[in-house]
Amino acid sequence: MPEQLSPLDGEMNARRLQLGMAWKEVAAAAGISYETLRAVRQGETSGAPLTLRKLEQALRWAQGSINRVKRGGKPTPDPAADVVGGRVPDLSDPRAAAVMTILESLPPRVQKQVLARLNERVEADHEE
Repeated sequence: MPEQLSPLDGEMNARRLQLGMAWKEVAAAAGISYETLRAVRQGETSGAPLTLRKLEQALRWAQGSINRVKRGGKPTPDPAADVVGGRVPDLSDPRAAAVMTILESLPPRVQKQVLARLNERVEADHEE
């Protein structure tokens, strides 16, 4: 008999499928181990606040969504995470998702510096 998903596991599963991600890609995007992800999904651990926030960012949910689901509610998509520079980022590559997660965790001033440097590199690559 198949194991029934918890509400949190069900919501997370639906979202990862919507985003086209495998569980290992979700874990990588959140910067946590696959084992920790599985433990949170299955309710074996409540998860540290930082871990939950990283998972929310990887799933592009608004802050507090995981706790809302645990209380019987629904997660809220994070509209800011779905649009970067006026376009939806392609985060199907787990490396891109991981970079976005790291970037989003930085203060705005540092984000601008990182993006400026990346832009310089991209422009230099196109000149060659």
